[in-house]
Amino acid sequence: MNKILCAGLIFFSIFVSLSLSFAEPKVHEQTQSFRSFLKEAQTVVSSDRDFSLISQETNEVSVTAILPDYPWIRVSDYRGFLTEKCVSCHRGISQIGKAHPLSFGCTVCHGGDGSSDSKEAAHLTLIYDPEAKTGKRNPSSFNVVDKTCGQAYCHSGHPQKDRNHIERVKKSIMGNLAGMISGLRYQWGAQIGRKANYGVNIIQDNDGDVPLSEGALLNLKALPLFSNKESTPRNSERLVSHHIADRILKDKCFQCHIDSPGKPGTFRSQGCAACHFTYSEDGLYKGEDPTISKVELGHPKKHRMITLTPDSICRQCHQGFRESQSDAPFENGLSDGKIRKKSIDYFPGFGKIKQDVHLEAGFECIDCHTQFDIMGDGNIYSKQHQAVEVRCETCHGDTDSRPLIDQIKDPLDRVVRLASSYTGWSNSVGDWMVVSSRQRKLTNVKVEKNSIVTLGKRTGNNYRTPLTVDALENHNIPGHKNNLECTSCHSQWVPNCKGCHSNFMSERDKRSNLIPDAMKQFDVQSPSLMVGPRGKVVPMIAPERRLLNILDEQGNFIPVMEENGDTTGVYREWSFTNSHGYSGGRLAYAMNPHSIGKKVRSCESCHMSTRALGLGEGDIQIGLNSTGKDDKIVPLVRTDIISGRSQLAPKARLTMRGEPLAGISQPGARLFNQEEINRILKVGNCLPCHEKYNDPIYQDIRKSYLFEKTLDHRTLRASILGQ
Repeated sequence: MNKILCAGLIFFSIFVSLSLSFAEPKVHEQTQSFRSFLKEAQTVVSSDRDFSLISQETNEVSVTAILPDYPWIRVSDYRGFLTEKCVSCHRGISQIGKAHPLSFGCTVCHGGDGSSDSKEAAHLTLIYDPEAKTGKRNPSSFNVVDKTCGQAYCHSGHPQKDRNHIERVKKSIMGNLAGMISGLRYQWGAQIGRKANYGVNIIQDNDGDVPLSEGALLNLKALPLFSNKESTPRNSERLVSHHIADRILKDKCFQCHIDSPGKPGTFRSQGCAACHFTYSEDGLYKGEDPTISKVELGHPKKHRMITLTPDSICRQCHQGFRESQSDAPFENGLSDGKIRKKSIDYFPGFGKIKQDVHLEAGFECIDCHTQFDIMGDGNIYSKQHQAVEVRCETCHGDTDSRPLIDQIKDPLDRVVRLASSYTGWSNSVGDWMVVSSRQRKLTNVKVEKNSIVTLGKRTGNNYRTPLTVDALENHNIPGHKNNLECTSCHSQWVPNCKGCHSNFMSERDKRSNLIPDAMKQFDVQSPSLMVGPRGKVVPMIAPERRLLNILDEQGNFIPVMEENGDTTGVYREWSFTNSHGYSGGRLAYAMNPHSIGKKVRSCESCHMSTRALGLGEGDIQIGLNSTGKDDKIVPLVRTDIISGRSQLAPKARLTMRGEPLAGISQPGARLFNQEEINRILKVGNCLPCHEKYNDPIYQDIRKSYLFEKTLDHRTLRASILGQ
């Protein structure tokens, strides 16, 4: 009956449209009101495809949905409304998504009184977070999400841990910012150790599964409130800090927290909606609900939830530069499998930056990163590298082995369920899936025709994955094997942030101030190297040296905390000395940048570069002592020497003797020691003649060094140079 009614209405609309197209102008004017009614009726039908749920007389929605996996759970039981009148006013509003059809009603998510005819009464009990300052339209903010998305059998309360999204995301790095908080507090001397102690809010792991060996934590306390007074604020349940780091974190760093309003000039939501709702570039509503303003900034593009988060949302916090892609083909959950490239982003002062090969091929963030990477796996971690489960080796294998795989044997397997939301393909029993470093099956990397392929979750694109074992000629150097991460050679650049957190103003209404246009002072540089937290050599991000200036409204220096943060003193420049005595102003951070290239960096870019070793730019003077302790480096930039600040290069992170200068907030990460520096530079002596990766001398470098000292080598060398 419903199909007949819909077909009849559509046929009638076509008939009326044709009639109007041939009518006289006067007749056309007389039918405008009927055309409006017809358009409104069509909107209701097309937005839901279930016309029977809406009564034409009373504009009520029947809440008839039953949860698919729990047939004894009726959605109407959550709020008690069998019918709801919300669509009486919100005519034309689009269905939120396939997983939440119109038969769910409105109040199960938004709260409110679905039986009321009065706007005031209906909206009186809406669920929203007043602190979000976005009105009453978002019920997914973390402060209230337990009453909405986090209700039992929705996205919480499942026996399968991976389905309890609310608990997971609150524990995640993205949800609690534990990595950012612990890193800055350690570098600025606000805490002794590198491990996270604080999050945005209090969080505890009570599920009985806390893998301490992987860096998981039992709990996090809420970041202390900042006060520049010695007395503790009354009626405060939070710890109080007198350290400036905690003020900077709250005022600036928390702009990227998933539950924050975001940075000025950007349009996004909070909580779950921060990743699952899209906004127009102009921040205006584009839907058909007449109750939502189309001139007021800050409304989502439509009342439409996106299951698979587009890159445009990821980049609001994870700023990167690449060819941007249009989200248009996926707006209604559909795709024709094509990538629409809208524009090309450039770095200020540079040409087009070399793209990561994955991004250039059409990969999206979610094609590599799993739901556990992004939304957490149910554990609390201190650092990002502990939380991310994908590695280069996960898909490409290493020099000795192919990727690990596991077969789907259960039709209720997680990877079968999740793939039902993907575009153009699915997983089924019998499929062999690649597994992550945590031994969990990936949802979109599998074996097809004896090859490893990666499938686009939103695009449906099929990417054949090259394997490391098939390219042994460039991966079998014993000195590199098992000692280097793939990114140490394949990364084309690392970001170089220049402007953040340089000035701190005391003005009451403008507590902290970045350098003007700080985010525009973002460029790239060739990667320096260090030992990462997993014990392998990785690219290092080494930002400009920071000096904190504390100013009043007139620009005068004012008293601030001493290094321990508890007493006051006067500092013109504070170099952020951490608890181990190293400079937080000379930050060194191990990372795996998203700048992978097929072509690897040259040998001399590491083995003949002081900058790559973290020594800064300069000329090396080799001493007579074979240990290297008498070796020196003369900086090319001597501004610090002239000013008396330092005898080292401004970008130096360690000395020639392997003495660290920079603060490192990642457990297990470190700069090169003197023995490693000598070993790396020594290879540089061989490169003028032995510049190829597959040169046999590198297969046994110790044997080669012994031959280098013989008369035969000297004779051979003289002969070659003579030519």
